[in-house]
Order: sequence, then C-alpha cells, then structure tokens
Amino acid sequence: MMLLSDASAAPLVQQQVHRRHRVVGDLRALRVSRDRSALRLERALRLLRQRIDTLPPRRMMGERWSPAVHHLGAAIFHLKIRLMRMRRFNRRLIGRLDDQRSEIDAWLDIWATFWRCPVGGSNEVADNFGIMVRLPGVPVHRHMGNDIGAAEGTPIVAPFDGVATASSSELGGLEVRIQGEGGYVYNAHLASYGQLGSVRTGAVVGYVGSTGDATAPHDHLEWHPGNGAAVDPNPALSVVC
Repeated sequence: MMLLSDASAAPLVQQQVHRRHRVVGDLRALRVSRDRSALRLERALRLLRQRIDTLPPRRMMGERWSPAVHHLGAAIFHLKIRLMRMRRFNRRLIGRLDDQRSEIDAWLDIWATFWRCPVGGSNEVADNFGIMVRLPGVPVHRHMGNDIGAAEGTPIVAPFDGVATASSSELGGLEVRIQGEGGYVYNAHLASYGQLGSVRTGAVVGYVGSTGDATAPHDHLEWHPGNGAAVDPNPALSVVC
C-alpha cells in the first residue's frame, strides 16, 4: 500500500476525488448511451419481425416470398449480432469503470477522512496540533486538534455520517462528538447545539462559539481515528475546508 506523508495527502486525495467524479460521470453517460442504443436496436428488431409476420402468404407472392423472408431473416440476424456485441462491449467498459470506482472508493476510505468541512461558511483553519497551550487560569496542556476560526454562530456540521452526542466541560465548554465508522471527531467551544443523535454528512450539529477556555469564537476540532488517540486532522481538513 502507498503511504502518504501529511504534506502529500491533501493534493492526492483531491486528485482521487476529482477522478471519482469523472469515473461516475463516465459510467452514467455510458449507461444512458447503452440504454438508448439497445432501445433503437430492439425497436428495429420488432419492426422486422412484424414485417415477417405481416408478409402475404407464399401463394400470393410466388417466387418473391423466399427472397423476402431470407432478406428479413438476415437483417434480424445481423441486428441480433449487433445488439449482442454492443451489450458485451458496454459490459466490459462498465465493468472496468466499476472496478476503477471501487478502487478509488477503497483508497478514499483510507485517506479521505472527512467528506465535508466541519465548519460551514467562511473559516480559517489553524494548523496548531501538538503545540503547548498556556492561558491564564488554565492548566498547561498540549493542543490535540486544529482550531477553525469562524464568526460566532457559524454552523458546525457533521463531516461524515455518524451519531452526534453532546457534553460539556470547564475547558471545552459546550462540546459535541460525532461517532462515525472510522472513529470520531470532537468539537469544542460551541455557542449552542444543533441536531443530535443519528446524523448524515453535512447535518448542523452545533454553532461556533467561545465557551470554555476559548478566547475568541472558533471550533476546536479533534480527530480520533479508530476511537484511539487524537491525530493531526490538518491533512484531512485541507482537502475539504
């Protein structure tokens, strides 16, 4: 498996996201074209069969009956071959594109951590994971996330599908945690809560504030992959914010 450094993750993920959009678009266009072509060929086949069914009896056509039946039968045969080859060709193309999409999805499941920026609207992400925080009246501690600066009341949204739960603490103020399949994000210093419980990507789970030990409105965001220790979320945030 290819390993990515923090510096290379963002552009590579962006490239794969754009590639997936192209593949999905190609799949959609190919399926539409396949269905239209199949419809035209099937309509032509029905018309030819109807012509055979409505041919006058042999006794009325005489010597012209056999050539007419042969001609229509040959046309039906060739149309069937065209339809079969077209379906086989499209099946191969669609299969290849489906394989590409599956490969991209598997890659994105690893590297595209967030599908939406956790803070909607105008914001500014500070790459300050791991710095020592020294504030008056606050125990010195290591900063375990990124601060996303935004105006008071800016929506905080779920970056992936999951379950949002609220909590509060002296340092974090109003907090919301979103548990997803691959881990959870922790947001702190909210002004108020939004939707809690089961949430889809983009659901508003709270609003930017400055509760707790915050000196200005911002969303303190932590990323805990696999529900373990916090890791620097900046590579993932740089893709979606």
